[in-house]
Amino acid sequence: MPPLRVLISGASVAGPTLAYWLVRAGCKVTVVERAPSLRRAGQGLDVRDTARDVVKRMGIFDRMLEKSSHEAGIDVVDKNNRPFAHFVADQSSGKGDSFSCDIEILRGDLAQILVDVTKDDVSYIFGDMVQSLDETEKDVNVNFANGTPTTAFDLVIAADGLGSKIRAMTFDKEDSQIKSLNSYVSYFAVQSNETDSSYAKCHWIKGGRFMVMRPDNLGRRLAFLGITCYDNADKRLAQLAAASKQGIQAQKGLVQDLFKDADWELSRIMKGLQDSDENEFYLQHIAQVKLKHWSKGRVGMVGDAAYAPSPFTGMGTSLSFIGAYLLAGEISKRPDNVPAALESYEKVLRPYVEGIQHLPPGVPYIFVPQSTLGVKVFETCAWAAGKLYETRIAVWFGKAIEYFQHGEEQFKLPDYEAFKPSEKMLQQAG
Repeated sequence: MPPLRVLISGASVAGPTLAYWLVRAGCKVTVVERAPSLRRAGQGLDVRDTARDVVKRMGIFDRMLEKSSHEAGIDVVDKNNRPFAHFVADQSSGKGDSFSCDIEILRGDLAQILVDVTKDDVSYIFGDMVQSLDETEKDVNVNFANGTPTTAFDLVIAADGLGSKIRAMTFDKEDSQIKSLNSYVSYFAVQSNETDSSYAKCHWIKGGRFMVMRPDNLGRRLAFLGITCYDNADKRLAQLAAASKQGIQAQKGLVQDLFKDADWELSRIMKGLQDSDENEFYLQHIAQVKLKHWSKGRVGMVGDAAYAPSPFTGMGTSLSFIGAYLLAGEISKRPDNVPAALESYEKVLRPYVEGIQHLPPGVPYIFVPQSTLGVKVFETCAWAAGKLYETRIAVWFGKAIEYFQHGEEQFKLPDYEAFKPSEKMLQQAG
């Protein structure tokens, strides 16, 4: 049979990863990305659990390490920048025994690595997006918004993130649930100074707010400013939702206003906020995506578009790698029956995804107290956890983190005949 024609919407992590494995499965792949070029903005990402096996099978593990921030761990600090809780990074396993690990890479750097490793075999279209889908018995006719000719594909995959346009086109509202965690986080770069080290620093302030500065691989600090609201009626949620639709300047102005009474290193952080451009600033709504089904006919979903677990799980990027590998693998087994391949992909992966998406009681709210007293209690708990982490009890503490992030068992990555190294690949590796 002729190669399966596949369109993937989204060129961040899940999209190019899926493209890589679909090419290995003999598919003809096109990736469309609405941004005119790869975006630099976004948070630092880590890769944990079985996703590390996917990365190693792709041959990009060392490239990712080279671009890593080499973050040594995390310090929780008071308003005077004094650390009172200290957590060392997991420098080898990526199993979730620590809050950070050996691979901490900027989203833009990771996307660039993935595009570089696929660009010779995949057609990339930047500056365009899917406008509408017309599915027939044999294929899907895709109409694009910005000039790309209407094209027929055998399969269309949404890898366009939490706010997926294709998901909205494909599913009715009752089939597509976005569970808001009443949280927003803004990301941007801040200049380093003499007080910085290879450790990230975290600081909590009343009002459900936290401030983080992490090292990046460019000698700067990557700032996160987060807000979590207990009450759905909290006016800040409406303000943030409105700003998300109004553009970068409105978002930056609102973030500055919502943190104007903060302490710690506010002046340095606010300068970084003001100096950041549209390629360096990003405001993210923190939510989970829970679909009744991950596909409909010849249209499927992968990564955050299908099952965003939220940054509170620490597993969003890892699920993108695992899901992309599994989806391509199931397609490689059934290229003549796309709907059956999509159903099989969901059957294999859904139990693991649901385990990841299950947040412990009180999360995220217990980690972002609203009152001054609540912050003091949280800081005391963080101090105690840090002390325990420095002892042999740290082994059990790490196991608890791993349980909450990954569930009871690590997902076992299946092998697919189409992905076995060819004789040519083995010769090149040797």
